[in-house]
Amino acid sequence: MILPTADRRARFLARLFLWLAPLAYGALTLRYGMDANWDLRNYHWYNAYAFLTGRIGFDLLPAQMPTFYNPLLDVPFFLAASAWPAPVVGFLLGTVQGINLSLAFAAALAALRPLPDMGRVGLAAIVGVMAGLGGGALGLIGTTFYDNVLSLGVLGALVIVLADIPGLTRGPARPAAWRAAAAGMLAGAAMGLKMPMAIYATGLCLAFPVLPGSPWRRLWLAVVFGIGALAGVAAVSGFWMAHLWQDYGNPLFPHMNHLFLSPFAAPDAYRNVSFFPDGLRERLLFPFIFTAEPLAAGEVPWFDLRVVILFVLVPLAVLAGGIARLAGRRARPVGDPAAARFLLVAVAAAYALWVWMFCIYRYLVPLEMVAPLAIVLAAGWLPLRRGARLGLAVLLLATAQATAVPADWGRVPWSRTWVQAEVPPVEAPHETMVLMAGYWATSHVIPEFPPQIPFVRIQSNFLQPDSVGNAYLGIVQRRVAAHEGRFLMLSTIPDTPGAARAAALMGLRLDPDACRVIPNNLGEPLNLCRVERVSGSGGAG
Repeated sequence: MILPTADRRARFLARLFLWLAPLAYGALTLRYGMDANWDLRNYHWYNAYAFLTGRIGFDLLPAQMPTFYNPLLDVPFFLAASAWPAPVVGFLLGTVQGINLSLAFAAALAALRPLPDMGRVGLAAIVGVMAGLGGGALGLIGTTFYDNVLSLGVLGALVIVLADIPGLTRGPARPAAWRAAAAGMLAGAAMGLKMPMAIYATGLCLAFPVLPGSPWRRLWLAVVFGIGALAGVAAVSGFWMAHLWQDYGNPLFPHMNHLFLSPFAAPDAYRNVSFFPDGLRERLLFPFIFTAEPLAAGEVPWFDLRVVILFVLVPLAVLAGGIARLAGRRARPVGDPAAARFLLVAVAAAYALWVWMFCIYRYLVPLEMVAPLAIVLAAGWLPLRRGARLGLAVLLLATAQATAVPADWGRVPWSRTWVQAEVPPVEAPHETMVLMAGYWATSHVIPEFPPQIPFVRIQSNFLQPDSVGNAYLGIVQRRVAAHEGRFLMLSTIPDTPGAARAAALMGLRLDPDACRVIPNNLGEPLNLCRVERVSGSGGAG
């Protein structure tokens, strides 16, 4: 039980926060406008549509490389946004994302047990509110990036561990095993739905050895957590990994293809390295770099001090604790010592994995959410008076919040339906194939076309018409060559000349004088142009 037990008023306020914080966050979502981010237009909307309507394999690469991503995470939003008014869906999405505030609050209640009940609830409330108001978290409010939805698995796992550390480390073995496995399953489910969440499942697993108890018990808990994490991955992603393995010979296709060597992709890891620092020194100092220049770790501007504060504070706390131990003094942190050690090690491990594997700040948002609690716990180890430590923590939190600037990945005014596109009439849709070219996000308009029309992308961030050593090109070429009916080309208007060049490499000619505009509410107007085979060409392949 993590709620206060002695003070009835504190217990009431704690329950009030747990229930009202998500609803308040959902209401806040409406203030920020409707999400129109690039990933929504490129694959979040289309992938769910394709999965629910059986178009996987009927269309080829319409969402570029993310066509191969697990669509399960996108299904609830697509179903809701297809049936209900967009503001209602935005409120519900924000409310779900607002559960992070309740989980951060619950984690703080568990970690701050030594404080008096009212003080504990008050400080936990500050931590909980700040979990949703960071530069990254607030930028993601009401969006379909889902880093702040998958964070529910990460924070949920953290709450399960912190809620009863004595039971985990000294209690009966069976309940402890179930608790560790449940935490692992939550973290693993987040990882299964989006691979970058693996850094948090790994970080939490690596933190078990710093808990109190026998070495064997701590190792056993870590192993059980790991087994639970694998079960979580299998539960939400096993079906999709089996599909990718069966069709392409790589359960993570196309990622890590340098290991699986599927012939349908290049022998490459398919990692986004565009934000990697230039050298070891820059990587070691990366929090200072991306705090001063946010575009070093993100696609759009933002600002937040939480991570860089932790980057400075945690080593100081470790040093202070080490000095106290060498001097024979017993450290008396502000929070529960075991909870503090577990959280700080998990945060440090997750950050280390992030800076090694990704360096994209959006993937660090779950860490940003737990950073306020981590700051309080780290400050609690410093060699200051108890009041001074709490005062310093509150000052740091206030500074971080006052200076936070949210990211903006693209929003539009609220409309009745989330995705709108005015697709012109298509003659003989059962005889028509729509090709796609260019590198911009266009697949969100596909559900507005007649369902008989297949969409084949001949140019994308995964495949080019002149790619070498990628057998998937042969699939595309044969599909285009076998089509005996009409062709149309879908692209953005600026991408149309490039689409014409891509079509020429496939033995086709795009007629720039036979194009119709497709207005839509989430981005720039698109072009739908007539395409014909070049005279005397039998098609590519």
